[in-house]
Amino acid sequence: MRTSDVTEEIVRWSRSAPDAAAVRFLLSPKAHTAASTGPASRLWRSAVDRHLTPVLHRVVAGGKLDRADVAALTVPDPLSEPFTVDQPTGGAPGSVDERIALLRRAYGPFAAWWGRYFAGNGDQPVPVTDLWRLYLPFACWIVAAKRRRRPGELFVVGFNGSPGAGKTVLSTALAVLLDVLLDPVTEGRAVARSGDDWYLPRADREPLRALGYDAGVPGVTNRSGPGTHDLAWLRRNLAELERSGPTSGVIRMGNFDKKADDQPTGPDRYFEVRGRVGVFLFDLWFAGAETDIDPELLPDGLRRRVAEHLRQWRPVFDRMDALWSFEWPSFAQMVNDREAQEVLVERRRGTRGMSTEQIRAFMTYMIERTWDWRTTSPVPPGHAVTFHARRATDHRIIAVQRGGRAS
Repeated sequence: MRTSDVTEEIVRWSRSAPDAAAVRFLLSPKAHTAASTGPASRLWRSAVDRHLTPVLHRVVAGGKLDRADVAALTVPDPLSEPFTVDQPTGGAPGSVDERIALLRRAYGPFAAWWGRYFAGNGDQPVPVTDLWRLYLPFACWIVAAKRRRRPGELFVVGFNGSPGAGKTVLSTALAVLLDVLLDPVTEGRAVARSGDDWYLPRADREPLRALGYDAGVPGVTNRSGPGTHDLAWLRRNLAELERSGPTSGVIRMGNFDKKADDQPTGPDRYFEVRGRVGVFLFDLWFAGAETDIDPELLPDGLRRRVAEHLRQWRPVFDRMDALWSFEWPSFAQMVNDREAQEVLVERRRGTRGMSTEQIRAFMTYMIERTWDWRTTSPVPPGHAVTFHARRATDHRIIAVQRGGRAS
């Protein structure tokens, strides 16, 4: 079947009435390939949602499934497949009945979280197809890998990606699902936090401006890359997570306030964690980044200091048991993503932090001036990555591939 014929078929199904039988074609490798590399990407995702969502809604409602429904739920899915290859013992449920039961258990907590997270952001229907195809398979992979490699210990997953890529949404969604899958007594709960929460207080970052950590525009923060975090605090929290148990004390983690551009001093000073933690989901835009160059070989300035501080992150990155990496887009797309992120914050809090001009100045400082890119970049090397993800401009993840990291 020619690519043009596949595209025409995708267009046809994107306009037709919901039909569970369409799922087999839409999730076939030929349709997925055509949609991932061509102009039909948005139509393909729309078609998958159109035909698979009603089936999944019947599942979560406990309704009766006919033969076509069950067939749609058993179609091999290119998006889910990377999480099932070489799946460790105790991995994702194998039979369709087990997967249906898992979706029914997870949907309520996931839908409640989704509604809270996107409150005030207009009509954001629960993405049940993404839950079925991506979030649940990834969560099951994490549980399986933890039980195989670190039973009774902390399992750490890192998330790398440009600002606004969707790292925090993904890691927080996974935490909700992991709390459904993990035994809270013997395995502990899941905690998702961003590396942003450990930024240095504003007063401690002010002296860094003389060292190059400065966007050069009034009102624009100088937080961003290596050298602007309280790394000692983060490492202390990691050690506390390692030792956490049912009777352990409170872990006081970073809780940076981006609106104030500072660490809070009131009742929100810390993000407090109690009890056993089994999985730590850590998103940091340069997670897993490496440099082989001796920083002394770089000209004196910001890029040298970033390379020097990046090396100090090595113990944190080495502790990661798995690393997810979003594909890095063009600089223009990064600016658009950061703008969309600012709009979301504005809808939640009623005010925005930076104007469009300030966002561009900040991103220029954060991405172009901070990194040498030839020798030191925020993108992790392939051998350090467990999963590579490609997303569309609307932030939907359209493809996942296994990286070079052994699992």
